[in-house]
Amino acid sequence: MRARIIAVLAYAAAGLTLAIAVLVPFVLMGTFARAVAHAGLHVDASYSGGTVARTFTRSGHQIVVYEPVRPHALQRVDPFVQIVFRPAASLPAHVSEDIDLDGDGQADVRVSFTVPADRRARPAGEVVALNGKYQSFRMPGSYSFSKLMVQSGDAVLVRVPLNSSAGLVR
Repeated sequence: MRARIIAVLAYAAAGLTLAIAVLVPFVLMGTFARAVAHAGLHVDASYSGGTVARTFTRSGHQIVVYEPVRPHALQRVDPFVQIVFRPAASLPAHVSEDIDLDGDGQADVRVSFTVPADRRARPAGEVVALNGKYQSFRMPGSYSFSKLMVQSGDAVLVRVPLNSSAGLVR
């Protein structure tokens, strides 16, 4: 009888241990989430595009211009300014805009592209620098993380590289 009681207690203890092991992550999930939130972690600006500097409203769509992104030590990203045209569904088939990137009231680049019908396709177009602060490029063509023109979700994202020879890169 004593051996049977010990066996029942052992199985009960094993079952309780298993139940605790399964439930602990759910109970502690809130604690882990709060710890990560208070850790100050954020997505680096070279991936997110930085912070929004200004927004221009056009007929049926917006043009969002971000602050310039400059790489940190050991990053292999050239400095750039991100521009987002959204919503992509409201954009005309061909977009051509002169855009003031630095907020001085003068257009800095001319962005022209054709919005592809296929959301997974890359837009074809070009960025023409209207002054020496920025670099011109064409798509399709060679691209980098700092020289980019893509359709992502319901937006067309354009990254314009800063011209390092103009002395703007710190």
